[in-house]
Amino acid sequence: MRRAALPCGIAGGVWGLLAPVVVLLPIYRVGVTPPFPGGIGEESMVSMVEAGTAGDALPILSFIALMGAPGLLAMVLSKRRLRLGRIFVWVSALAMLAVSLAGIFSIGLFSLPAAALLLVAAIGLKGESERDEVPLLE
Repeated sequence: MRRAALPCGIAGGVWGLLAPVVVLLPIYRVGVTPPFPGGIGEESMVSMVEAGTAGDALPILSFIALMGAPGLLAMVLSKRRLRLGRIFVWVSALAMLAVSLAGIFSIGLFSLPAAALLLVAAIGLKGESERDEVPLLE
């Protein structure tokens, strides 16, 4: 589990940082009703920006991106300051998990993998010992 902590933490942090990109992905299905009854309509995929709903989701996605940054920072700090790195990764993972579960039926589903990866990293860092820390001043 300790070996997976670093790659999972980096992947979860990057996934969180890229959360606002979701508004640019084509995820909405828009149908055009044909003018004659019984005809087959055309459907197209549009992004949240094109559909006009990006303003509603952007604050939540920005918060997820804001929580991805401490996840990445925790992976950097875990080599020098293990205790501080643990705190950062747990705060990042739990905040992202809370937002993901609160919005699980809408936009939260996109950030759930990042929260899961950061939780794996947090559990992996928990197993490391304090004596492996490298002192800042030698």
